[in-house]
Amino acid sequence: MGVLYPRLLAEQAKTLHDLYRTLEIAELGRRHSTVHDSSIFAAVGGDRAGTEDLAALRVAVLQLATKQGFPGESTRDARRDFDLQVAEFLHSGMQMVPAEAAAGDVWAFLALVLLPDVAYWRYPHPPGDRVLGTDITRHVFGRLWWRAHLVYSSDDAAPYSALGILGEAAFDQIYARRRALGASPHLVKAILRTWAGLDLEDLDERDVLRGFLQRLLRLSPFMVFDALDAVALDGELRIVALETIDAIRANRPN
Repeated sequence: MGVLYPRLLAEQAKTLHDLYRTLEIAELGRRHSTVHDSSIFAAVGGDRAGTEDLAALRVAVLQLATKQGFPGESTRDARRDFDLQVAEFLHSGMQMVPAEAAAGDVWAFLALVLLPDVAYWRYPHPPGDRVLGTDITRHVFGRLWWRAHLVYSSDDAAPYSALGILGEAAFDQIYARRRALGASPHLVKAILRTWAGLDLEDLDERDVLRGFLQRLLRLSPFMVFDALDAVALDGELRIVALETIDAIRANRPN
């Protein structure tokens, strides 16, 4: 069993977001809390995170944000580094199982109660899905936990090293297809290994990745990716990737 975290239900989350989107970062920091009158926990599934656990979680994320310029303006590189560091920390430190991490209300609590200043610093004036938990693939913190979960390799000396292979937008292409592709850590890690070994030269990486994933989607009804061992799966994916590259080159205007 893992650790259970407070959940902020949709109505309360929307009320806070409507207010917080108008406030300065310093004021949001003053409003943070480890508790909320309307928060709840899942009835079963693990031990509840206490206020001390939540306070420690806040301190750790604040330290990572401060290294990247918080509470001032951040650069694109700083935001990328923040995301990579927080992804690893959340996944390794929260002791949360996937069933708990799939609850958007958990992430709404983190963004709107525990860490509102960091959330609105990372995404100034964000659309609701960045903080409300309505779409975890877009959530400021939830998407990072899942990104780390899908690439984590316990056999690797650096188990989160694959986090840096793809940027956020590219990784989102995989997770957006999670029903067929992105829900399998085994497959995601193989995609990343394959991608890291490609020589794309002057090709547009977004076009190659999009074509690669589309071909995998067409193949998925006929192949059980999780039934293949890593070596066999890597071989199959490399064939698909090279076919994608050849097709893109063949269709380019002379």
